[in-house]
Amino acid sequence: MTCRQRSCLTLGVLLAGFLALAACDQPVPDVSPTGQCAPEDLYMGEPEYFQEVMVPELFEPYCALCHWSDKTTPEERRGATPGLNYDDYDSAIRWNSTSLNFGTWSRVSTRNMPPMGRTPSTEELQLLVQWIDCAIAVQESGDDDDSAGDDDSAGDDDSADR
Repeated sequence: MTCRQRSCLTLGVLLAGFLALAACDQPVPDVSPTGQCAPEDLYMGEPEYFQEVMVPELFEPYCALCHWSDKTTPEERRGATPGLNYDDYDSAIRWNSTSLNFGTWSRVSTRNMPPMGRTPSTEELQLLVQWIDCAIAVQESGDDDDSAGDDDSAGDDDSADR
């Protein structure tokens, strides 16, 4: 095999690999965050759900390389927005409730994030939209702590009866 043939073969294999990787991208769901969340799903916007579900299932696999609290230097963060850490509920909420086009969604839905490696599946992207919607709804309701087990949306206050 000549040098030219090996070069063409190498180029062909690389091109096929890139095309195969591009074909692996899952379709982006035809939904966008609205900030609306069904009352029965509000738990999805709570800090506990964030830590127990969102961090291990979505943010750690796709965002930890750059957007994690232990990444403090520009080199470690690889250009990631300073202060945007997906292992921190308040940081993630701040970015997704005040940024144009819901910060994370605008970057992930256009496939700008994550910048390398595999991309979230359609189901994972739907989970992200649902989390953003419910987290915004919880923030707007002012009830991001259901530690008393109460449903603060009911409006009842037993102390007024005493």
